[in-house]
Amino acid sequence: MSWLGTLALGAAAALATLTAWTDWRRREVPNWALLALVGLWGFSALTAPWALGAPPLAGLACGCVGLCAGLAFHALGWLGGGDGKLLAATALWLGPGDVGFGLLAAAVLLAFMCVVASRRPAGGLRDGIPVACAIAPPAAVLLAARAIEASA
Repeated sequence: MSWLGTLALGAAAALATLTAWTDWRRREVPNWALLALVGLWGFSALTAPWALGAPPLAGLACGCVGLCAGLAFHALGWLGGGDGKLLAATALWLGPGDVGFGLLAAAVLLAFMCVVASRRPAGGLRDGIPVACAIAPPAAVLLAARAIEASA
């Protein structure tokens, strides 16, 4: 296997982690990180498609569905615009094989965060729940596991 694909997977996992950290600290998902995730996916699709875990068109379809879902959830006020874009970028990377697990793990994390937020005194989470902190960690773990598997 190519070291380029392993490097891309590791960088994508690091970028997902960075977006979660930024959302936790500033309640903002940086657009440059999302663009880097998508650009890195495109680079991987051309140079190391095996790193994606599925054919690039399947990942692209998952990303499109993720974008539509993210836009719909944003329109309903359930999550911010950056969170919706992160949903699309992570779905793009995970592909059809891992996106279900990633979404289930994100839903469990989000439910846990909602329970914790409801137990805190008023003003505990002033600006709402940082949804990227639920979306990004499962994606980062899955991508890191894929990178470790590829390097072995």
